[in-house]
Amino acid sequence: MLAWMSYVIMVSLLLGLAALALERSARVRQKPTRWLWGASMIASLLLPLIISSVSVQIPQQGGVVDPAKPQRIVALWQMTASELSPSGWLTTTAGELPASPDLDRLLQVGWSAASAILFLSILASSLQLNRRRRRWERGNMAGVAVHVSEGAGPAIVGLLNPHIVVPRWLMQCPADVQELVVAHEQSHLEAHDARLVTIALGLLVCMPWNLPLWWQLRRLRVAIEIDCDARVLRRGYDVTHYGETLIAVGERQSATIAMVAAMSEPRSLLEQRIRNMLRKKTKHAHATALALACLGIAFAVGAAEINPPNNGEPVKSASQESAADTRIRDGHVGFYQLNDNAVLAITRNGQQLNAQLTGQPSVPIFARSNTEFSYKDKSISFITEPDGQTTSLILRQHGIDMPMKRIGAATAQRIASIRVEQRYRPKPDRVGALIILR
Repeated sequence: MLAWMSYVIMVSLLLGLAALALERSARVRQKPTRWLWGASMIASLLLPLIISSVSVQIPQQGGVVDPAKPQRIVALWQMTASELSPSGWLTTTAGELPASPDLDRLLQVGWSAASAILFLSILASSLQLNRRRRRWERGNMAGVAVHVSEGAGPAIVGLLNPHIVVPRWLMQCPADVQELVVAHEQSHLEAHDARLVTIALGLLVCMPWNLPLWWQLRRLRVAIEIDCDARVLRRGYDVTHYGETLIAVGERQSATIAMVAAMSEPRSLLEQRIRNMLRKKTKHAHATALALACLGIAFAVGAAEINPPNNGEPVKSASQESAADTRIRDGHVGFYQLNDNAVLAITRNGQQLNAQLTGQPSVPIFARSNTEFSYKDKSISFITEPDGQTTSLILRQHGIDMPMKRIGAATAQRIASIRVEQRYRPKPDRVGALIILR
């Protein structure tokens, strides 16, 4: 569980960096960016699940389908880079990680509790907001129906049924200021920004421990406000007057309302919004945008290349119990012929299966399922009959399949003896050369 959570956090971080680079590229080209962060949050949840659980069917070469040949099915995790797996990093830094069901249960309980607390907090905030809304008066500002509160707003209130709320002091402001405020909040409504925030909060409830996801939510809210400013200015409003209105509203920032799209954001965000409105295109804007877009794509590809740790199972080391049960594990033990001179021996040391190719040292293999094992940059698929007997295996390395048929111990011993005899048999040309030298 710890390795799986580390894997998800790393994927979310890289996807966030990809969205950040793409956002900068879009800002240079004066394009909306909120959807980049929304897509990043969705991908942060879906990509780890898809990579670790989805398999694809590889079409046969030449475009001719042979019914006699089974279609090759490859799991997506087999296409990722094992060097980027958090499992290996945790093992390298912390040594062998002992199997700890108690830790897994603790993490699962903590995950469930954090999700429940966050969900209840959002629900309680929504209920409290509904109670406050009953005390607000109905009014009209710049020809638009609004709710008038004593201190809340200006903002869009409500996740499922959003509406505009403004503070009472704004009713005494000049008509042009009121018009800009209403234009800003009306733009939020038309763009369905409140619903986008609702979806983002729902994603966060699924993984509240994922810190990069919280950062992505914050960046999403910033992007929502900047996109809204751009839409208002495209309607023909003066950028100087609009900026002054933002500052005036920010100086009288009203009571905070959680989970809303508000015009009165923190001053640090307000400064960022004004700087973005005043930004001018530079001479090398297109080249900069292209470079940032390439960087964002590189981060996204890197996120997809991270190898999930044992399909979401806890980190397994050479001394730990594999995922396959004892009976099936014993059925895999034996000898498998690669060619006339090489045999792959599968042995068992306690609960650990090991693989040894002729002339090479023995290495541990780790179970992803009852028939799928992996080690280093290779994977092994055992082929079993309906009665459970293992008859062959497929060794995969660098996208190449090497089928091996199971053989008996006597045949394996004979192949090994032939290899030894060929290794030490003198070669006539070399003997002749030695005689001549003498």
